[in-house]
Amino acid sequence: MEKDYYSILGISRSAKKKDIASAYRKLAAKYHPDKHEGNPLAELAEEKFKEINEAYHTLVGDDYIYTVPAKKTVTKKHEDISQNAKDFLYKGINFLNEGNFQKAVQNFEEALKHSKNSNLYNLLGLAYFETGEYGKAVEPLVRATELDTTNGKYFFDAGYAYYHLKVWDAAIHYLLESYNLLEDDKRLAAACVYLAICNYNIGKTARTEFFLEESVTYDPENSSYQILLKEFRLFQQNEHPQKWKMLNKINRFSFTSRLEESLGNLFHTIFSK
Repeated sequence: MEKDYYSILGISRSAKKKDIASAYRKLAAKYHPDKHEGNPLAELAEEKFKEINEAYHTLVGDDYIYTVPAKKTVTKKHEDISQNAKDFLYKGINFLNEGNFQKAVQNFEEALKHSKNSNLYNLLGLAYFETGEYGKAVEPLVRATELDTTNGKYFFDAGYAYYHLKVWDAAIHYLLESYNLLEDDKRLAAACVYLAICNYNIGKTARTEFFLEESVTYDPENSSYQILLKEFRLFQQNEHPQKWKMLNKINRFSFTSRLEESLGNLFHTIFSK
């Protein structure tokens, strides 16, 4: 009996590609294996997850990439920032531009004494990150995700910090949330590469391949992703693969958080009031 892919995704046969993609993202987030690990329903969820992916790729084809329309910015109470905080904020940004990251940290910390702002926490974490103090970067980066649970970029940055600390489970948790929230295809692809690396480090090769496939889907023009996926598949075909060799290859394809995006988010928040 032929599968009804529309029914699997819970959509009508007249649904447009963007509606199919939207339904897929919601269901994939709900049934993703990482969210059901250790759960009695884990096997059922994994089967459902495979079925959802099959339905999506069958209906839209591998060449279709859906970009979610930009949402209207909603100013939240915790995003208010006082003038005193702005003064320290601007000083911190100047120090960042000069490469004086310790001074940037000091000014962002002073700003946070006046305004508990998710963007400020994110900037503080990124400033710590620039100093190489990944352990200190984690707390403010995570705090930013707690204050704004809808910002995929914040979850990406927190996951990236845990990735550098090699705390794989925590990295997967935050990167998976970013995967569910991000709307920018290129950053989604980067999140998928990091999820692949983390899952490979804990021995989840099937999930590694899945996320490498996703990286190619979201950024098909990036030849590095295509090469990495191809090499991974060839490597897995070896009778006695040596894990460290693949790790050396996979770790070459790392991406850094882009500070200017967080600055842009903050400026938008300040000047859109």
